[in-house]
Amino acid sequence: MFAKLATSLEGVLNRNLQASLTARRAASELEGLCMDMGVSASQPVLRMSVEGGRLRFAEPDGKLSGVTLSGDWRRLLELLGGDHTGPGLDLRGDPAVAEGFARLLKHCRPSPEEELARFAGDTVAHQAGDAARAAAGWAREAGDSLQHNLRDFVQEEARLMPTRVEFDAFSAEVERLRDSVGRVAARVEALDKGRAR
Repeated sequence: MFAKLATSLEGVLNRNLQASLTARRAASELEGLCMDMGVSASQPVLRMSVEGGRLRFAEPDGKLSGVTLSGDWRRLLELLGGDHTGPGLDLRGDPAVAEGFARLLKHCRPSPEEELARFAGDTVAHQAGDAARAAAGWAREAGDSLQHNLRDFVQEEARLMPTRVEFDAFSAEVERLRDSVGRVAARVEALDKGRAR
C-alpha cells in the first residue's frame, strides 16, 4: 500500500523538483544516495533514492542504504509530504542523509490547490482551496469552543474538577500544612534530643 502510494507521488514530486532550483540543488547533494523506509527497520518496504537528478521510489533490494527510517504509516506519509518534524520516527544510519531527503521532500511538496488547477482550472482550484481553508478554520474554532464549553461544564456545572482559583487555593493550603508538619517534626525531634540528655 505504502509503496504504491509513494510511487504514484513520484511523478508529482519530480515535476516539482524540476520546477525548483532549491530542490534541484538538494537533489544534487543526494545523487547516488538512498534511504529505506518502513514500519519496521528490519523490513523496510520503500527505498527512496536520487538518480540522474530525479527522485526514485522502489522496493528495497537487500543492499545497504545510507539510512533507514521506521515508524507508523501516518508519520511516514507525513515525511513523504515534507513534514519531518516531531516524534514517531526511528532513524538508523547517517542523520545527514535523512535530513537531506527530508529537505528535498519539503521543497518538492505538492500544493493540493496547484495540482487541482492542472485538471479543473485555476478558478475551481482557488474556490476549492478557499472552501478547504474555511472548513479547516471552522473546525478549529468549533474544537476550541467545544473544549472551552466542556471545561466550563466540568468545572462549573458538574463540579467534577476544581477551577484554577480553587486549585491554587488548595495547593497553598497543602503547602501551609506541609510547612506546619515540618515545624512540628522539628520540635518533636528537639524534644527527643532534650530527653536523651
